[in-house]
Amino acid sequence: MANVKFVAVSRGLSGIVDYVTNREKTTDKLITGVNCVARTAVHEFEAVKKQFHKTDGRAYYHIVQAFAPDDPVDFETVHQIGLEFAAHFKGYQCLVATHMNTKHKHNHIIMNSVNFETGMKFHQSAKEMRMVKEFNNELCRKYGLSITETKADPFHVPKWKDDLKSAIRQAMECSNTREEFIAEMESKGYGVKWEPGQKYITYTTPDNIRCRDNKLFDQTLLRGNMELYFAMGGAAYLEQRRDSAEYGEQVPIVDDAVYGVASIFDAMLTGDNDRFHLETVHHSDREIQMLLRMGKKLERVVRVVDDDDEQQKKKHDPAKELYYASLLLGDLLRAERKQRQEQEDDHEYSDMDENSVQQETVDDPYAAYDEEPEEELEEEQDMEYQQYHGFGFGGMGGMSM
Repeated sequence: MANVKFVAVSRGLSGIVDYVTNREKTTDKLITGVNCVARTAVHEFEAVKKQFHKTDGRAYYHIVQAFAPDDPVDFETVHQIGLEFAAHFKGYQCLVATHMNTKHKHNHIIMNSVNFETGMKFHQSAKEMRMVKEFNNELCRKYGLSITETKADPFHVPKWKDDLKSAIRQAMECSNTREEFIAEMESKGYGVKWEPGQKYITYTTPDNIRCRDNKLFDQTLLRGNMELYFAMGGAAYLEQRRDSAEYGEQVPIVDDAVYGVASIFDAMLTGDNDRFHLETVHHSDREIQMLLRMGKKLERVVRVVDDDDEQQKKKHDPAKELYYASLLLGDLLRAERKQRQEQEDDHEYSDMDENSVQQETVDDPYAAYDEEPEEELEEEQDMEYQQYHGFGFGGMGGMSM
């Protein structure tokens, strides 16, 4: 799978060419000109601009084409794909450089902003971006790589995505842990990439289409909510919810379990416990242990005893001891979680050049791969969809525990 991203411009033409052709990042055989000679690309770009009297404004476009770490391609193949990708821009001179200094193989493509055949300037529109993605997917299919959805639309869900969502829910219903869930999905023919330090869960369908959890447009299936679900026991927790349902009530499903847990934790974090006083007090021993392992602070712990057993009342109170232990454990876990987050943040930016803020954007192929280029229109649609459906922990009530 290869993702493409148009990178913001802040360097001059000579500066960006020097950067992408740096021999510490690439080699001569992985630097090629398309419709120009690589070593004279800067002069050829400028000559075309002068010919058509368009030396002002934007001088070039910078495109990063990044591949997943597990893509079965070598650097020469990555470079060849970059050359074929650059050829998509008819009449434009391009310099293609393949970098070798990160775990994500990636191409830098510097494209002249002026067409040497027509003298017209290139303009990146939403339509052009979709065409670029479609052509990039064609190249991935040609070389046996997975592809990504050209444009994720919450109002038009393709069948493969609907099948994926159904498979995820079915796997959740019969899995108690993340590991069991991944194994169950794999038995259905789906790949699951759910790793520490990654913001999203990435699925690969049997047809080799990759999709992140946030592109499913389903709050239940977001990584954070699924982690809560499995932290509470997964399928065992769902079964407990079903067993405790009153006669005549609708049988709880995965969504009810996820939203119920999410609502409780949202209330605990905001201090709004009045609506959930039963849930925040009457937990099973297993649920209490789950809460403590997640670093949550328990306000009260209730121990059920026999009213007639006076000797038992005089014994030490394990519930009170558990409560005080939870305070200490909660502080320790929060500190550990903060430290782990800081380590993940450091790891995320470890491959970036320390000399330039712009270079962080330019040479972060991980961001180009993991963060798909998204159009403003698509983000607005996502927001409208979420607002329409009342997304948010507080907005989706679910069934109480």
